[in-house]
Amino acid sequence: MLLRFRYAEQFNNRKSNNLLRVENPLLMDLNKLLLLIVCLVQTRLAKMIPLRPLCDSRVMDRYIREAKDLLKAPCNRIFQFPNAIPLPNTGLNLRTWRSKSKRVKNEEIKAGLIMLSNATQTAKHFITNNSTVPLLDKIYRNTRTFIHLLQLMNVPDTSNQLYGHTKPFMGRTLQNVLYTYTRLMHGKINIFYREMAEEYCKQRKR
Repeated sequence: MLLRFRYAEQFNNRKSNNLLRVENPLLMDLNKLLLLIVCLVQTRLAKMIPLRPLCDSRVMDRYIREAKDLLKAPCNRIFQFPNAIPLPNTGLNLRTWRSKSKRVKNEEIKAGLIMLSNATQTAKHFITNNSTVPLLDKIYRNTRTFIHLLQLMNVPDTSNQLYGHTKPFMGRTLQNVLYTYTRLMHGKINIFYREMAEEYCKQRKR
């Protein structure tokens, strides 16, 4: 009886092990499938994210309006920084701008936004008036939002044009920072935003 019991126990153990061996590959395949689904969903979402703000012109209008309102905000605009801060060049020649590829425009704006976001963080260290800090924080948040949006666009390189870095403007006052942000938002960003909206939104309607 004891031998029969041990044999039955060994048989059951071998059966359980065989089941585990069968189930493990199935679990692995299921995990791979779930991982693939997650990757596909994330990729799909990444492609969809820029469409909502791009296809609603009111979004860009709001950013431009807020940028203009910052120039009217009660603050010491003539406050002098102890050191000059590099700011992006916001000069815009429409003929030259139209001749650039979308990829170059994207890179140029992104570089300008990164420089401006760094400038706002530097300016905060110089500001002594606490009421001015929220203005700089708002500019910083908005610039980071557009940097993220430009990255999500993933504009393909359809030409051999190379982005050439422009010489920065050295700002010495808070007014310089506010004015640069307004000019950048109303100029290059606004034009490129609406240019890309035509392409993205047409694809969405198809």
